[in-house]
Amino acid sequence: MHVFWKKGYESTTLCDLIEAMGLSKSSFYDTFGGKNELFIATLDWYSDTVVASFTGQLRSRSAALGSARAAITEAFDMVVEAAAGPGGRRGCFLGNCAVEVSSSDPAAAARIRAGIGATENAFHDAILTGQDQGDIAAGSDPRALARSLTSSLNGLRVMAKVNPEEARLRDIARLALSVLD
Repeated sequence: MHVFWKKGYESTTLCDLIEAMGLSKSSFYDTFGGKNELFIATLDWYSDTVVASFTGQLRSRSAALGSARAAITEAFDMVVEAAAGPGGRRGCFLGNCAVEVSSSDPAAAARIRAGIGATENAFHDAILTGQDQGDIAAGSDPRALARSLTSSLNGLRVMAKVNPEEARLRDIARLALSVLD
């Protein structure tokens, strides 16, 4: 996954993968079938671990803090801190893959859509809770808000690739969160 993340799918060669994994060519093919099969497996793994951790943390922090809005804000803060820190310029694996392969690889596009959809669903659940709690505007469509936050979060990660200056990223996050008012 880290090789695909660093180089992109198209620029990653079989030699890159074999070297990174310490496998022979025959072991690679016996285990994974091919480059695309391994790529799809990395998308699944990322969604099952990284995305699931993010969405689970959003849900649990909402309950722990007693405020869905505070949990959403904390999630954005966490992304800003990671993006502004060392290694933050690599962006989100799913976001990077969405830009590179979604139009040419339907299987990858489906995995990417599902992973990003899981984030949207977690935001949606938090927004519904926040509207019930009264700390998120009740008159707004929770699904539209969830889509906006998901888009903003992914855009924030893209912007961090270009300029990871924390103050800029915090400005973006602050304005993105204003949709909850």
